[in-house]
Amino acid sequence: MNNYCKIISRLMVSVVCVAAIWSCGDSDSFTIEGTVDGNATLNLRFIYYTNGSLVKGLTAARDGKFEYKGVALNPCVVEILDNDFRPMGRVYASNGDRIECHLTRNAPEKIQVSGNEISERWAKFLNDNADRLTSAGGNDAIEEYVRKNPSDIVSTLLMLTSYDASSDALRADSIMSSINPEMRPSLLVDNFNSLLQRLVSSVSTDTIAPISCLNMRDSLVDFNPSAKALSLIVISDASSGRSDSIVPVLGRLYRRSSRPSLQLADISVDKDTMSWHKSVRPDSASWPQLWVAGSLASPGIDRLGVPALPYFIVTDSAGVQLLRTPSVKRAEAFVDSCINSKNR
Repeated sequence: MNNYCKIISRLMVSVVCVAAIWSCGDSDSFTIEGTVDGNATLNLRFIYYTNGSLVKGLTAARDGKFEYKGVALNPCVVEILDNDFRPMGRVYASNGDRIECHLTRNAPEKIQVSGNEISERWAKFLNDNADRLTSAGGNDAIEEYVRKNPSDIVSTLLMLTSYDASSDALRADSIMSSINPEMRPSLLVDNFNSLLQRLVSSVSTDTIAPISCLNMRDSLVDFNPSAKALSLIVISDASSGRSDSIVPVLGRLYRRSSRPSLQLADISVDKDTMSWHKSVRPDSASWPQLWVAGSLASPGIDRLGVPALPYFIVTDSAGVQLLRTPSVKRAEAFVDSCINSKNR
């Protein structure tokens, strides 16, 4: 009986030690595990910024199941992307967290999260407002949340990741400033504030002058906003995910626009014409596809203050910028609303 008690005692001590080791390990790292809709098998990329460095990780989802371990010396936003760098979701993580999530491809706003209370509330907002976030009402939905919840770090996370500051940088700055300072730590918002300073500069608000481009026949042409009542300028490169998101939208707009009121300027800033031709070859496009030398530093493009790729700008015939956004869905919705209002 005594030997039996000793064995049980040793087993209990071993269990406690293992638990302590596991706990210590957890406190030095975070874990994100979960499933992908449709039981997909694919590579997942994890990107986050901590301790002054950008961290990139890669793991595989097999039959929809995945697990990733990372180390974050400060709470941070972890971006989850597919192998082609298309967003699949985001969570707010710090060492010690064990977060479970369910991801839906091509719909990062449908992420479901448990295990981290901040991420859970963040995901709930995204799910509850999915339709507004993928349309022109996304900024309004976020502003409403921020105004009601200035002491909630989710307000900051929404501003950083889902608010289209490029469409109205001054308004974005005002909304961000309304969040309590302790809920917008500098580690999170410094880059955002730098971007705002760039967007409120004159280059992003000036009227757009004609831009010289090369067309698919290797001829120089000028894109001129004055040619039509409305223009949609698309700035992209070979890494912009054209085939999945941009090309279908441009195709729909072009088919709906035998209309004389709209022109499309699909401008590539690829480093050379070979990369450009390779990226647009699968498009089967009927609309004008253009290229500029010098990438974002090209004359004309350099005055647009493009903060990211792809990027979309809608102008009127005077070259006045009506919309600036990184969202192709928002650009399409805005163009349609402009045309529909003119047809009434």
